[in-house]
Amino acid sequence: MSSDDVIRGAGRRGFLGSVAVGGLAAPAVHAAPAKRKVIFVAHAEIPFFNQVKAGFRDFGNLRGWDMQYVARGTPPVIADVVRFQAEAIAAKPDALAFTRINETSFEDNIRRALDQRIPLVLFNIASAGYKQLGVNAFVGQDFIPAGRINGLQAAIHAVKLGRRDGVILVGLPAINSTALDERARGTQEGIEAYNRAHGTTFVVERLQTSNIQRDAIARIEPRIKALGGKLAGFTDMVSGHQFMSPWLEQNGMKGKIANGGFDLVPGVLEAIKTGGAQWTIGQNPYAQGWVTSSLLDMQMESGYPASDYDTGAEVVDATNIDRIIKREARFA
Repeated sequence: MSSDDVIRGAGRRGFLGSVAVGGLAAPAVHAAPAKRKVIFVAHAEIPFFNQVKAGFRDFGNLRGWDMQYVARGTPPVIADVVRFQAEAIAAKPDALAFTRINETSFEDNIRRALDQRIPLVLFNIASAGYKQLGVNAFVGQDFIPAGRINGLQAAIHAVKLGRRDGVILVGLPAINSTALDERARGTQEGIEAYNRAHGTTFVVERLQTSNIQRDAIARIEPRIKALGGKLAGFTDMVSGHQFMSPWLEQNGMKGKIANGGFDLVPGVLEAIKTGGAQWTIGQNPYAQGWVTSSLLDMQMESGYPASDYDTGAEVVDATNIDRIIKREARFA
């Protein structure tokens, strides 16, 4: 692992307790736990994970951990992720945190870590079936309910822009991703629920896009032009609405097509601030670093098993964008 992959912790800290001495409570110093090595392995190196790394670093510094965070590039290369996980296990850490972006590629590494009794928590993406592997905990968004909230936002903003029918495109930048498939399913359920409640007739259409702006626009643009006046909105299952924002403005469609999606990366927040996008759904990435670390710490130091933690579906729009931009500024 290169030095770029390593986040070093601060010094170890002790714990103070108290014992009764002559009827008085006096402090008793307990031995600090051994310096722990904790390794996070993520499937990609993208701006979204800045907050995750910050949460990991902040908690680890408090505990005096030796911290390593490993990730490379985007889109993810599965063979590389598998290798990084294997190298992390071979380093004999005290605890591990992995992302699990599909249901088949990482099972051997997960089983190997658990067989070696290394505490392991999944973060950001878990994919179905992780409990059957013996993993107790996933720290991240509950994707179908989050998708429903996103779908409601898509319909609400399409109506605000004067539409009651038409196609809402659902952008999927990665295929065979359990998380994105579940978000898309929830998004469709949210739009359909809005239709039933309000008499609108929006239709959902899925479209494969990309996490790379040039490639995303090359895939989206032909479909938008083919739909013409039938297009009511676009919502990406990651952060592709930041790519759509300048395209809509350049093509005279800003403020005419509802545009939104997920995550709190700087380009998304700027798009909402300038009106090129109307909403985004956050998933508290800081907690995906901090809470994952705290669960690992609880298991290592106190013996309590970790459990799932839903990082939520925060709606960010014009009503709260200034506060959110201020909050997220230190992670940019």
